[in-house]
Amino acid sequence: MGKLTEALEIFGRDYIDPPIMTTKEKKDNIWLYDQLNKAGFLNTGMKKLNLDTKYWACSKKEFEDWIEWDWTNGKRYISEQYDCDNFAFSFKARCDRKIGINTVALVIDYSGGHAYNLVCFTDSPAELYEPQGDRWVKPNASKSKTEVYAMTSGYIII
Repeated sequence: MGKLTEALEIFGRDYIDPPIMTTKEKKDNIWLYDQLNKAGFLNTGMKKLNLDTKYWACSKKEFEDWIEWDWTNGKRYISEQYDCDNFAFSFKARCDRKIGINTVALVIDYSGGHAYNLVCFTDSPAELYEPQGDRWVKPNASKSKTEVYAMTSGYIII
């Protein structure tokens, strides 16, 4: 019965409407560049790859309401099959598809050997997001090779 309950919890949410983004605003590449630059993500050695020319962002509060609804973190981690890059890809895709917010980046961090997300908001600085644990994280660029969020070599795909 545990697996059935887990499946209903994870897949059942797709049939319930996600929160409505009332603060959703249309933005452009200049705004996006400014957000990433002000937050310090573009001067770390990371390269930015734009996927769009127009972006839609919302407030941090509404995005956190979305995180409460989203079930990406409920997926089971399977090494080399459904691991960090899959969590980050899935979370970005769900934001695009379910709430129309495309200011969620996929971060491929070669220096940290990890993949995660970065989110730009209309009302606060851009932040790193760990989709496996539903939590905001801080970049930890340092000389250490063990830092997961090193952000000294890799790509910000947004």
